[in-house]
Amino acid sequence: MSKDRSINALNGHLHDQLERLANPDLTDAEMETEIKRSKAIASLSVKIIDGERVINERARIIAEYAPERLVDTLMPKEITDARS
Repeated sequence: MSKDRSINALNGHLHDQLERLANPDLTDAEMETEIKRSKAIASLSVKIIDGERVINERARIIAEYAPERLVDTLMPKEITDARS
């Protein structure tokens, strides 16, 4: 299983699922399975995108009202130290 948890990876998974749904060779049972899978993926995708929206809004507010704290807030010391 992929460890890439980026929005780009999510977009790729959504497109992959769309391709599976468009497969004309699926049996009715296989199509039903893909429809159920698509609903689950869509439900989780909404939650992931909402979480990203909150992060982006937080960054926007910090950039507007406390730009000097932006890097420290978005990249905590534990993360930046680990990259050194």
